[in-house]
Amino acid sequence: MATTVNQPIYGAVTSTDKASEYRIYFAKKLLEHQVDKLQLYQYAYPAEIPVGQGSKTMRMFRAPPASIANVITLTEGTPPTNAPYKLIFEFVTRSLQQYGGYAQVSDIVDETEFLNTGDALMEKFGEEAALWCDTLIRDACIMGSVEEPTKFGRMYAGTAVDWTTLAALTGATGRFSGDDLIDAVTKLRVQKAKEFDDGTYVAVVSPEQERDLIEEQGSAWVYASAFNKPDQIWKGEIGTLSGIKVVRATNPCYQTSGGTEGTPVPGGAVIAALVFGKDAFAAPKLSGENPPKPKVYTITDPDSANPFGQFSTYVWKTFYNAVCLSTWNGIVLQTKTAYTGT
Repeated sequence: MATTVNQPIYGAVTSTDKASEYRIYFAKKLLEHQVDKLQLYQYAYPAEIPVGQGSKTMRMFRAPPASIANVITLTEGTPPTNAPYKLIFEFVTRSLQQYGGYAQVSDIVDETEFLNTGDALMEKFGEEAALWCDTLIRDACIMGSVEEPTKFGRMYAGTAVDWTTLAALTGATGRFSGDDLIDAVTKLRVQKAKEFDDGTYVAVVSPEQERDLIEEQGSAWVYASAFNKPDQIWKGEIGTLSGIKVVRATNPCYQTSGGTEGTPVPGGAVIAALVFGKDAFAAPKLSGENPPKPKVYTITDPDSANPFGQFSTYVWKTFYNAVCLSTWNGIVLQTKTAYTGT
């Protein structure tokens, strides 16, 4: 309702008097938000899925390792009596699954809003799709699946030999250490795990585990930024120790000490680092997608569910899954942490 002044008002005009005439200034540039550092896909074996070939499942084969049990002694001029060797390929299988999400924005918002909700949704969907795919890879390596139970082997930090003894350790005694990393790479080498092309393995660790390792190493730790050949630094790499490239990620599997191993619990005291060699896990690569990415759609045409075109629908979807390829080519290194910050 308009205000009518029926008599003179004296004194200096202040901003309080003019409150109804002021407006809030909106900045169009959105503030930065938290974005996960995701590393696992770059190390995945790309399982080719041909388009238009009637396939929804990825299956990968390998020959069994060499064994001297297959060697026979030959006698000159005498045919062997041993049964011939039969080569049977090992294989792992994983069915792909559709995943996605959607949101709706009214036509009035589209026509009147100051900020662009649609563009923000596209960016958010991309981040959520990447986080979901990284989580599928992580969980496949740690726990396997009903369809394909193959998963990485286990090691435990400090003096722990299993989940129960690790749970009993304190953060300081169960922390991530250089010895744990050396033990992990030794086990990989004993298991004949496949090295990456530069002769190294990879450890994907959480920020807390990174902190514990750097504190323990002290002046002996060399950051990747100090390397003589910066062009050879891998994405997310923070340093190298004993033939393992240490890479930081922010989507580790946290678990509770009293809970079930491998069950994610945000903020849990036990953290799973993944240490692995080349081709330790696989993710699909649909033909024509390089790199594979979720498909994002904006649906604006009226239909039976939206006859008046009263809203736009934003959709993302992907046809994806992940599978651990071998138990011997990777290790889940379970640790606690001495980090006490909140």
